[in-house]
Amino acid sequence: MVEHIRPEGVAPRCCLVLASRNPRRLADFYGGLVPGGSFTVAAAGAVTVRLPTGMDMVLYHPSRQRPQPRQGGCLALCLRCTRLEETRQRAMALGAQVLEPLREEPFGREQWLLDPEGNRVLLWEEP
Repeated sequence: MVEHIRPEGVAPRCCLVLASRNPRRLADFYGGLVPGGSFTVAAAGAVTVRLPTGMDMVLYHPSRQRPQPRQGGCLALCLRCTRLEETRQRAMALGAQVLEPLREEPFGREQWLLDPEGNRVLLWEEP
């Protein structure tokens, strides 16, 4: 077993980072989709969405000198829902698009959407 030693008081925090053409607009989408979420705008225009789980989502506009490459679709945001249909309707009202129809699977119900900038988002409800 490998023992990891960290300096006192310096614990890394996990956050999500997402490049965006319009960080404020995308923050409005995710802040409205996740009840209890809030956001703050940094001086450089990056927006931090504080999720009720304690995790942050940082939305930023990529540098013009070094554009952010599009991901190959292997990674997507998954939102665990207790009321999938209600969350789906809220997402659609906020500008999401349906990517795939709702599916019933042994592991629960799922709905794949695209956020307003075309990022894949999975809404998942446990059985």
